[in-house]
This record gives sequence, C-alpha cells and structure tokens, in this order.
Amino acid sequence: MQFKTKIFLLMLLCEAVALENQPLHLRFLNKLIKTMEKEREITTIFMLQHQHSNNCQIQDWNPRGIPILRSNGLSNMEVKANFNYYYIIALVCITNYAEINLLDNLAINFDHMRQEGIILWMQIKATEEIQQKISQLSELYQFTRILIMEIVNTEKGTINIHRMNPYPSPKFEKIQNIFKEKKILIRPLVNFRGRIANVLTKKDAIFRFNVSIGPTEKFPISSDEDLVVVEFARRYNFRLRQSKDPNNFDMQLSPRLVSSWDLKESANPFSMVSLMVVVPCGKEKSIQDVFKQLDFGIWLLYILPVYVIFVVVETLMMLVIDRISNQSQEFCLLSPLVNMRAFGAILGMSFPISRRWNFSLRQLFLILSIFGFVFSNFFACKLSALLTKQSRFTQINNLEELQASGIPVIIENNLVHYLKSEVDPGLITKTLPNAVGVSQLERTRLLFSLNSSFAYVTVKDNWVALKRYQFAMGRSVFCQSSNLTLISNLPNMYFISKNSIYKWPLRDFIHNIYAAGITIHWKRLPANEIRKILNLTIEPIADHKANSLHFEHFNWLWALLLFGYGIAILVFFIEMFFGNRKRCTK
Repeated sequence: MQFKTKIFLLMLLCEAVALENQPLHLRFLNKLIKTMEKEREITTIFMLQHQHSNNCQIQDWNPRGIPILRSNGLSNMEVKANFNYYYIIALVCITNYAEINLLDNLAINFDHMRQEGIILWMQIKATEEIQQKISQLSELYQFTRILIMEIVNTEKGTINIHRMNPYPSPKFEKIQNIFKEKKILIRPLVNFRGRIANVLTKKDAIFRFNVSIGPTEKFPISSDEDLVVVEFARRYNFRLRQSKDPNNFDMQLSPRLVSSWDLKESANPFSMVSLMVVVPCGKEKSIQDVFKQLDFGIWLLYILPVYVIFVVVETLMMLVIDRISNQSQEFCLLSPLVNMRAFGAILGMSFPISRRWNFSLRQLFLILSIFGFVFSNFFACKLSALLTKQSRFTQINNLEELQASGIPVIIENNLVHYLKSEVDPGLITKTLPNAVGVSQLERTRLLFSLNSSFAYVTVKDNWVALKRYQFAMGRSVFCQSSNLTLISNLPNMYFISKNSIYKWPLRDFIHNIYAAGITIHWKRLPANEIRKILNLTIEPIADHKANSLHFEHFNWLWALLLFGYGIAILVFFIEMFFGNRKRCTK
C-alpha cells in the first residue's frame, strides 16, 4: 500500500514539473480552458490543424481531464453524429494566411452545431485583413462564438486576444485582459442588434394583412401563427425582410407539418398539434319537438292509475256511507268517467268541498291534493326548462357515429397527402370513408360560409377562432367533441435554414409563448375581414338571443280544444241514448 502511494505521489510530482516547464503561451491556454470550464462544462475539444503544418505549437498539447479529437482536415468526422458533442469547443491552429480556410473544414465537421465555441490559435499577426476574412467566413457559416489568440511572443508569453461580436454583423474587438471578463465566449441569445433576417412567406396563403413591426414599418402576415415570428423579432431586436428566393432564407414565416426527416432542421420539435373533425351541431328543436320531449305517454301512465284508484275508492266509500246511513242515492255508471274533483286535485287545482263529506273522504282528497301539488309543480318546472333552454337534437359525438351518419367530411388535399405519406396510408380510408379532398381555399370558403352540409377536418387549436367567428355571426353551426380527434401530436414547426443562428433563441421563445397560452389570445381575425377576403355573402345576425314564445307556437291547443269538444258531444249523445232507453223501459 505504501509503495502504491509513493508511485501516485511521484506521478503527481512529475505532472506538476511538466506543467511548470511548459512554455508561457501553453500555460496561458491551460488557464483559459480552466476558466471556460468554470463558466460551462467542456466535455470534448476538437483540434484542427493543416496536414502540412509541422510548426504548430499546440500539436502535442493535451489538456488535463478533457478528451481531445484531432483532425488534419482530410476527413469529415461528423462530430454531432459520432461523438459526444455537448459542451464542445473547437481549437484551430493557423500558422499562415492560407490556413484560414481551415474554417471551411470546421464548418463541415461542426454541421448542426456551429454556434459552439471556437478558439483560433494564430501564429501569425491578426491583421485587419485577416479579421475581415474570418468575419466573412463566420457570416457564411453562421459561426457566432470565436476567440482569436494571436501569439505575439512565445518566450515572454505575450498573447493578444480578439473576441468576435457577431451582431448585427461579425466584427472583432481586442480584449486587454480576458480573465477579467464575465464570460470569455459570449452566447448572444438576447439581442441581435438590428440584424436583418430573410423570411420566406407562404405562397398559397388565403388571408393577408399587415402588422406593425416598428414606428413606421409594417410587415405582411397570413395567419395568427405568423405573429410568433413577428414577436420573436421584436423581443430579440432584429428586422424582418421578405425573401423571394425559396433557397435563400433564414426562417419560414408560417409553421407547417413536417416529416421525420425535417425534425433535425426545425427550431421547434416540441410544438405538437392535433387534428379533429368539427361537425354540424344538432338542429334546434321546434316547439312541437319540445312538447314531444315531455313524453305525455309517461305522464298519463302516472295520472290514469291514480285517477282510476281514486275514483274506485271514492265510489266504494260513498256506497258504504250511504248504506250505513240508510240513504239511497241513484248511481250512474258514467259518473266515474268524468270526476271533476279528482281531475282538479291531480292537476293541483282548487275543487269544491261538500259539507256532507265525512273525515274519510276529506283525508282521501287531502292525500290526492298533495300528490297533485307535487305532480303539477314537477311538470311545470320541466316544461319551463324545456321552453327556456334552447334545446337541440343530439349531435355526432364520435368517429363511429360520423361514419354511420354518411355526412361528407371535407379535408385539404395537402393534408391527405401528408397523412398518407407520413402517418398511415390507410388512416383516411379506415376512419373517414366519406372524406372529400379539396383545395385549401375551397375548404376555407365552405367552413366560413357555415355550410352545415359537411363535416371538416381542422387543427384543434383553430377551434377557438371558429367559435369566435360563429359568435360574431350570431350562429352556432359547428360543434366539437373530444371523441372526434382524428390524430394527436403531429409536429407543427417553424422551419428554419440549416445551422441558423436563430435556432436556439427561437426554440426557447416558442416554448415559452405556447406554454403561456398567448397564441390562443391571438386568434381573433375579425369576422368582417374573413367575409371580405373570402367574398362571402353570409350576413351576421344582429340580435342572436333566444326567440320568445308566440301564439302560433300554441296552435296545437286548438286541435286539443276541438278534440275535447268532440268528446263532450259524443258523451252528450251517449247520455241521451241511455236516457231515452231508460224512459222506454219505464
């Protein structure tokens, strides 16, 4: 054990002696790396030098505790794909002017990670021309964090430090004492300082309107989703400029559904959308349908047994009372059919009380009055609720009911192609057999004309805008249901150019703005603008409150009255028949 300890201490002593014997400029580099490690962990160093460079002073340099990848520029290591690229920095050794082109090779090796830190070890004078050349390459390859170490005197360890400020355009400034700076390599995520970003707008956009992006400057957008990029530009202080070249842009203004191949290029892989089907709401019930909903048959099943039982009991009690009191009273078989006292009690109405009634009859009518009070009030409450509430027939609530209904489902042709190629080739056939593919313009016109002959496939987040549009138009035509979701978690992203400097800032901004629900607040395109752009003739209803009842709603009472008169006349003739028959018998 003592022998191993001695060996370990000897190794530490040798390492300390080796570090002490290092040239001053290498000590400076070691100190710089350690200082950078305090700011941010460094897991790997990628060192690049020219294949014919034999006098690079750091070709044998090895940092303590940090793995180093060495390259001579002849091959592409694909650092992101093959190595642990997190918290990596590049160290490029430049011994002559021609070797500045090593940045071309660095751009290839640092593909998709060009905003990582880069240290240029320069054994030549960093003239204004060289700095300008490096700035041009930085602009071309989207490098943002570059530090130039100009080796002035190796014996004295004199080193000049030049740090690049990337915005609005790359420019180097000399740093007197780099170790007194708060951060050695600045990560500029806050202020682009008026930089101009080329934005590719949507060609087939239906809606176009301008938003203010400055005191006097306006920018055209096509949807509320475009406001994300506009607000991002305001927040991070850069200007937007429309790009007419589809091959030369920094970002697309409008998000789109992207394939798995595009995910690595996107600034927002965590923004997901769901597709749902909006269906026509159940039609509003007429007054006749409301009365049918009362289920008079069920009410009669309650009333008739109570009426029959009461009439039978009352008749028996009257017969028993007359028998006990030795009173004879003529009994008519038709009298129980129309017992007005019983009808009055059951319906909760007042009825006359005879002085000849004994306690038993009064108790019987008391019980019937309580039943009539509860029954009539319950019926009145239900009738009032049905007449007050705007009742509708049941709408389609799930995909099975949608298929059974046979209603055509409108879906965009581009969306059909995307679902078949990226999700499931048989998804549309299995879930929406009645799907009808149309252009985006045609689907939008049908939807906002409130054509209830179809159901429509739309993004779930757009339901808020459609609901507000319906309210503004004074109509309630389309409804949603949680069981009408077609597919969830589709990537909907703002596509940006490869290795864009806006990638990480935009990703953080979009995550925060969606988490706060601000995008839902933006979905407020005025209904008049929608109608004007789509050339729709549908007019809003000024007062879309529920209509009150009118006398024509109760025309059915005339039929009921005529039916009652007919029954009364029929009973009158029956009484005449029995009366004549009785007289003939006598």
